[in-house]
Amino acid sequence: MILNLEFKNYRSFKGICSFTTEPTSSKAKAENLCDVETIAEGNKKALKISLIFGANASGKTNIIKFLYGFRRWVLNLDNRVGENITLYQPFKFDSATVNAPIEFAMEFIAQKVRYKYEVRFTRLQIEAESLISYPNGKQTQLFERILLPEDKESDTLKFGASLSTFKPFQVFKNQLLISKFLKDTPCEPITNAARYLADIVISNGFHEDTMLGEDKEMLRWLYSHPDNKKMLAEFLSFADTGLADFQLEKRSDGVEVTSLHGLYKDGEDSGKTTDLPLKEESFGTRALFIIGCHILQALQNGSPFFIDEMDSGLHSYITKLIVDIFRNERINKHNAQLVFTTHDVNLLDQNTIRKDQVWFTEKDKYGVSEIFSLSDFDDVREDTLFAKWYLNNKFGGVPSLQSLEKLFVENGEK
Repeated sequence: MILNLEFKNYRSFKGICSFTTEPTSSKAKAENLCDVETIAEGNKKALKISLIFGANASGKTNIIKFLYGFRRWVLNLDNRVGENITLYQPFKFDSATVNAPIEFAMEFIAQKVRYKYEVRFTRLQIEAESLISYPNGKQTQLFERILLPEDKESDTLKFGASLSTFKPFQVFKNQLLISKFLKDTPCEPITNAARYLADIVISNGFHEDTMLGEDKEMLRWLYSHPDNKKMLAEFLSFADTGLADFQLEKRSDGVEVTSLHGLYKDGEDSGKTTDLPLKEESFGTRALFIIGCHILQALQNGSPFFIDEMDSGLHSYITKLIVDIFRNERINKHNAQLVFTTHDVNLLDQNTIRKDQVWFTEKDKYGVSEIFSLSDFDDVREDTLFAKWYLNNKFGGVPSLQSLEKLFVENGEK
């Protein structure tokens, strides 16, 4: 369960981007909250769903993009020894930040223990990295990174007092320490945290996983889990995509998907089906196929699911259906969280969404993004017409448009 996250100096976020799923004291819509048990701190409440609105190019995608890159970094998929850190993309429009470090921190609950992970890095090396936990309600240092001189290729690890029996080891300057605990060096309290970070489900920005074809990782996962294939087919049929079923065929270069549709003759159901390559289906159907895989993963593992522009290619009824899946405690049994960016104002429904579930991003004239919550507005009640107020620019987070005549008409003449 993610509680808080923040990063600084990443792309358009020159300052701190601070986001939380910890709820306010409001008693409204209790079904949107979940209780997560911890060993020493009792139950922690968190929001099941968070929505991020904002104008185009306001910075929404950068939040999801950072987490997508960070997860790949944890899995050690991109960086090689001596290479630039792929995730290093600082704010470029200020000379003070263009070469400054990026900072990131996340607070989360894994295996009934609260953790806080922090990292600071530049283009070529990690400057600081640490992990603390609260197994007894008190802060316990698990590890911290000790920087060696720049002429060294690696840094070393210092374990906390609770793990003093483990021997320190070295790690390359552009490699995350926490990634070493996924497989190479099992250590239960740290490995639990590393697995949680590696299992975060993310549909990255710009919809690369759908525009460039089927997501290979998802298709391999789907092929190895036949029960999930059946459930996904039922979900796609329920969403009125026209698919009756689909087939998976393993090939040397991956897994190929073929969708099945009912076959008719003179308007009568023949009882047969005909196939169609998934790549020939509509963008919305292909997007929903990948999103459906992610939803199943998140629900089964209780993982947070981050998605950029969830409404892209999807009807409002479908996006609302996805939100309802995560709100439903009988479906979302393991308290998976859904965090997504969107332009779908229909989701700003005060009858189903709380104030503290809604966030906005804005960018100023200097190209700097900020993020803020609807709960920051004291004059907004839980029964306020969120969508109407948003469209009337009561909250910000909307495009700043000039007069059309200034664009198309000069001196009163066309």
